[in-house]
Amino acid sequence: MRVVPVFTTATVRTECDICDYRFDPLHGGVCEKCQRILCFKHLHGSWMRRLRVDLGARCICVECRAGVVHNETTEARTNDR
Repeated sequence: MRVVPVFTTATVRTECDICDYRFDPLHGGVCEKCQRILCFKHLHGSWMRRLRVDLGARCICVECRAGVVHNETTEARTNDR
């Protein structure tokens, strides 16, 4: 009988739009406001915020919650890193 692993790591990876860190999509996500794909650090900021999202809060990134305006200058600044 063949054993099928239930919990395996994802083979798909994506990059954070801010820091270019490659991560498993389950550990990050998409901001509902700016529609950027972000890693855990830039999307949630803390495990407490992640818990709130899991319990029903809107998934808004750290920069959108802080009121940072996303425009071409912000994109140029993040791409220089």
